[in-house]
Amino acid sequence: MEHWFGNIILYIVVMICLLLTFLSMMGNVWLLGTAIAFAFYDNFMRFDEKFLFYLFLVFAAGELWEFFISLFGIKRKNVSWSTVLFIGIGTIAGVIIGTAVLPLLGSVIGGVTGSGIMAFTLEYNKNSSKADAWNLALLAMKTQLLAALGKITAGTVMASMMILQTLK
Repeated sequence: MEHWFGNIILYIVVMICLLLTFLSMMGNVWLLGTAIAFAFYDNFMRFDEKFLFYLFLVFAAGELWEFFISLFGIKRKNVSWSTVLFIGIGTIAGVIIGTAVLPLLGSVIGGVTGSGIMAFTLEYNKNSSKADAWNLALLAMKTQLLAALGKITAGTVMASMMILQTLK
C-alpha cells in the first residue's frame, strides 16, 4: 500500500503512452522507457531485469511485426521497391491526416486509407486497369491494417504487463 502514489502516476503515464500508440506516436517506445524509469524509481523491486527483458521482447516483436508486414507484405505482389516506398509515403500522409481529423482511431484509418489510395493511383497510372489497381489497393490496405493492429496489440500487452506487475 506504500506505493500507491507511484502506482497511480505509473497508471496515468501508461494510459497516455497507450493513447500515443493508438495515435502512431511512438507510444510503445514511451511505454518501455516508462518501465525502465519506474524500475529505477522502485529499485527494481517489481520491475526487475527479467520483467524488463520480457517487456522488451514484446516491444521488439511489435516493432518487427510492423516493419516486416508493412515493408514485405505489399512486396509479395511483385511490385517495385519504388512502389513500396510511395505506398509507405501514402501511409504516412494518411496517418497524419487521419490523426488530425479523427484522433485515436484516425491514425489507423488514415494509414490504411492513405496506403490504399496511393497503391490504387500508382497501379492505375501504370497500366490503366481498375481491377489491378483495386487488387493492389486492397492488399496495401489489408497489409497496413495488419501492421498497425500488431503494433497496437504489442502496446496493449505491454501496458497490461506493467499494470499487472504492480499489483503483485
